[in-house]
Amino acid sequence: MMILWVYAANVFIIKADDPPKGNVAASFPQYPDLVYEYHIAELNKATPLDLSYNQYVRRYIEIFTLERRTQVEQFLGLAGWYFPILEDYMQRYGLPLELKYLAVVESGLNPQAQSPSNAIGMWQFLYPTAQMFDLKVTSYIDERCDVYKSTDAACRYLKYLYRTFGDWNLALAAYNGGPGELEKAIARSGGKKEFWDLYPYITEAMRNYVPAFIAVNYVFNYAGKHSLTPAPPDPIFADLDTLQVRRQISFASISQKTGLDEEVIRQLNPCYRLGEIPYMEQYMTLVLPHDKAIAFLEVENQIIATQKNAKNILPEHQQEMTSVQYTVQPGDFLHKIAIRYDCTVDDICRWNNLTDKNIAAGVQLVIWTEKN
Repeated sequence: MMILWVYAANVFIIKADDPPKGNVAASFPQYPDLVYEYHIAELNKATPLDLSYNQYVRRYIEIFTLERRTQVEQFLGLAGWYFPILEDYMQRYGLPLELKYLAVVESGLNPQAQSPSNAIGMWQFLYPTAQMFDLKVTSYIDERCDVYKSTDAACRYLKYLYRTFGDWNLALAAYNGGPGELEKAIARSGGKKEFWDLYPYITEAMRNYVPAFIAVNYVFNYAGKHSLTPAPPDPIFADLDTLQVRRQISFASISQKTGLDEEVIRQLNPCYRLGEIPYMEQYMTLVLPHDKAIAFLEVENQIIATQKNAKNILPEHQQEMTSVQYTVQPGDFLHKIAIRYDCTVDDICRWNNLTDKNIAAGVQLVIWTEKN
């Protein structure tokens, strides 16, 4: 598999079967297999997850401790802010706390991460999956980027996958490749239900996903043994408050009245796509540093008054997406269907897990389109 970490325009692609790069290992600690095996066995005693050690896990340990050290130190720094949030939700749902490391594999703890397949947020939800868990995605708001709401959705999804497959490694594989793809692999294997027994039958993506997850568990618990030091996170993460607002408010007006840089407001509130908190029927969350939150509350009425008199930047109607079932007709082909529904062929293939672009009449397709 390719584990994708996306930061703005930079994409880091890690492939577990790539050979080590250069002589990077010379300057940093490495250990024999027995040491890694022992430490992972110790971690395994403290979790209901099945953490095991093999050559695939070792390769990811090498990637994280030798080849991607700078990025891993950034993740270690961000963990101080994000892990307490993730652990809180996992405790609410009765999930193993070690599942927090999945967010490192998925996005490097980046709430604005975006993959080439348009999976978005810290938990990398595709649009159809976001809809299943009631995460709003409109022209103005994308709750896949909301750390709190997306983590709640990820916990519900992981709990569902564990109930479905009864094994945490299979639940993780299904989170990566989809439960349908995993069920096909189980059928191809003759009914095997252990991850490592299924290894030859699953996709390359799933094969590498679980070893990467196990390696992250190891690295975060034994970072010191590899001279990995958490990079200090941005000071804005140190002391934050969450406020509830129910008015359309622009980041520019918040910045003007509180003195907080507009880009910082965007960074702390990544789910608002256009630099505006849109008017909604329910209260919306605004995250600000503690001192700026106090400043905001002192001038909130002034900001609202300014917004009332300002020209409304956003259209009144917010377009959301809905799914339709389409039955392929004789003479149809994917480009024709894509043009009809104002999407792309790649969208249709992704929504329906299609590997072959030749489709037969009578096939049922799920198509996502804007609500009228």
